[in-house]
Amino acid sequence: MQMIKKTKSPVSQLLQGIWSKNRKGISLTYMLTLVENVCDLLYAATTGFAIDGLLKGNPSSLIPLALLWVLHLGVGLFRHVYDTKVFVGIYSNVAGDMVERQRADGVKGTRIVGRVSLSREVVDFFQMELPAVATTVIRFLGAIVMLFLYDPFIGVLSLLAIIPILIINHWFGRQSYRLNHALNNRIEEEADIVVHRPLTIVQKHFARLRLWRIAISNAEAKTWGMMEIVVILLTLATLLRLTGVEGITAGAIYAVLAYVWMFQEAVVGLPEIVQNISRVLDIGERVAEDVNS
Repeated sequence: MQMIKKTKSPVSQLLQGIWSKNRKGISLTYMLTLVENVCDLLYAATTGFAIDGLLKGNPSSLIPLALLWVLHLGVGLFRHVYDTKVFVGIYSNVAGDMVERQRADGVKGTRIVGRVSLSREVVDFFQMELPAVATTVIRFLGAIVMLFLYDPFIGVLSLLAIIPILIINHWFGRQSYRLNHALNNRIEEEADIVVHRPLTIVQKHFARLRLWRIAISNAEAKTWGMMEIVVILLTLATLLRLTGVEGITAGAIYAVLAYVWMFQEAVVGLPEIVQNISRVLDIGERVAEDVNS
């Protein structure tokens, strides 16, 4: 019986190629991002600890919070400088290789210009989108774990809230990919239209770009609005629950609400992440073959 060999998609090959050539630099930036996210996750707990300690007349309870701030500041400053150096270098290599190969293949110059511009977004996927996804996952899971530690009932509520949020973003992901595909079709031809076509065609081109971008923004706004309703219900349920817990401290109340707000921040960032990933997937299909050939 003949075995069927599975082939990777052009986007997967492109992203894997970038990763394999720049593994060390990208890995270090991701580790630094992870440390920053863990610091963010611990702020609410250490602040709650400091509040309870100060109310008891213990100023030393501020020490963990101060140390956490110093660590976060140092790591954040170094990561910001380092990852810019890494990813600017990656883009230079990807764009240069793509131009060389497409010239050799006889691709029209204006189309090369459009694809070079789009290829920047593939590099941004590594620099921005993947860390953003990691940040959202850490905030989601970290906030839920901490809510379970403070009150298991509130933790269960936050788990249940994820179900409609995932359904909403699945819908938005399909809409976003379709809309970005149409938008990128226009952007890829932009250089040719601007240079060679009559002014009326140029005006129509930018008018159509405006319509596609508005459609993407409207879909993202609808997604955000539906998820915000879910978070509002979770917040109200949390406040009602806290009023019935005996012996809860002021610091614990602050920490619980802070983790609910962290959950909300992760939710607010989801539509933008889904939108960016959809855009990169479509762009990757356009430039992957040329970069990997």
